[in-house]
Amino acid sequence: MAAIRYGIAGQPVEHSLSPLLVALVARHLDLAIPESKLTMELVEVNTIPDALAWGYAGAVPEPIPWAYTNAVLGKFRTKALLKRAVDAASQVVEIHAALGPKKDIVLGAFPKNPHLPTRMFDEEIWLNLTAPLKHQLDSGAVAAVDDSMNNKSVNALRWDGRGWWCAGVDGDGVVEVMAHHGFAPDTSIIGIIGGGGAARSTAAAWSAEGGMIHQLPSRRDLDDGPWTSFMTDEAPNVMVDFDNTPLVEGDCFLLKSTYGPMEGGMSERIEAITENGLDGRWLLVAQHLACWRKLWAPERSADLPSLGLLLTQLLEAECVLATYT
Repeated sequence: MAAIRYGIAGQPVEHSLSPLLVALVARHLDLAIPESKLTMELVEVNTIPDALAWGYAGAVPEPIPWAYTNAVLGKFRTKALLKRAVDAASQVVEIHAALGPKKDIVLGAFPKNPHLPTRMFDEEIWLNLTAPLKHQLDSGAVAAVDDSMNNKSVNALRWDGRGWWCAGVDGDGVVEVMAHHGFAPDTSIIGIIGGGGAARSTAAAWSAEGGMIHQLPSRRDLDDGPWTSFMTDEAPNVMVDFDNTPLVEGDCFLLKSTYGPMEGGMSERIEAITENGLDGRWLLVAQHLACWRKLWAPERSADLPSLGLLLTQLLEAECVLATYT
C-alpha cells in the first residue's frame, strides 16, 4: 500500500476543504487504510519554489491550524476528528436528492499520457495549488500532462518517486459541474468573470469541448490562448465567477468559485450551496475528482465516487466536524 503525503499550498489555506476531500476519496478507494498511510499539511507559501521545498523537506517551518478543527493537520485532535468525519461520511452511499445530475451529458474522456505512471509507487507526494501560485510554475524539470503550464494554470502536482508531474484541472471541474446541471459546452455559451489561472483553465477546457466563451467585466481579462477563436460577443447562458463579485441578477446560471464556512444541518447546507448561484464547493469537488482521474490515480478512474455522492459526503463530514468546533 502506497504512502501518500498531501499538501495544499498557497495563501490563505487554513479554510481549505481539500484535505477533507482527499481523505474522503482515499477512503472510498481503500488507499489510506490505515490512516497513517495518508499524511496532510497546509503549506502557507507565496512562491512555487517554497511549495516544492515543502515536497522535498517534508515539513513546513511554522504549521498553521486547520479552521475546521482549530488544530494543526497531523496533530492528535485533527487526526481524531478527521477520522470521525470520514467514518460518518463514508456511511453515506446515496446522493442527496438535491445534488443529483439534472441531465445525462457525456463529456470527452481525459487524454491518456503514455508516460504518466499508471500505478502508485511506495511513496508519493501530491500537491494542490491555490492563489497566488497557479501561474508561477514554468520548469523543464516538471512534466505536464496537459497544456496547463503553457496556459499558466497549474493547480495539481504529483511526485511519483522519480519526478514531478503537473496538471490544471479547474477548467475540467467547471465543465463537469455545468454538465451535471444540464449545460453541455457545445450547446452553451459560458460567461467568465476573471482572467487568472482558473479562468484560463476554464477557457481552455470549455473550448476543447467545442464551447463558446464570453468575457464578462473582470479585474483582469483573459490573455490570448487556444480559446481565442472561441470567444464571442453573444450573451452567455451560464456563468462562472472567479473574481468573487456581488451577485448579478439575471437569467444566467451561476457557478461561484469561492466557498466559506457554513452552519446548520444537512438541509440548511444543501440550501446554502444551491441557492443564489452554486457555491464553490461544487467546483472544488469536481476539480478534485479531475485530479484523481487525470494525475494522481488515473488507473482508478472507474472506481471514483460521482460528483453528487462526493459532495453529499463532504457536507456530511462538515456537519460532523462542526459539532466539535
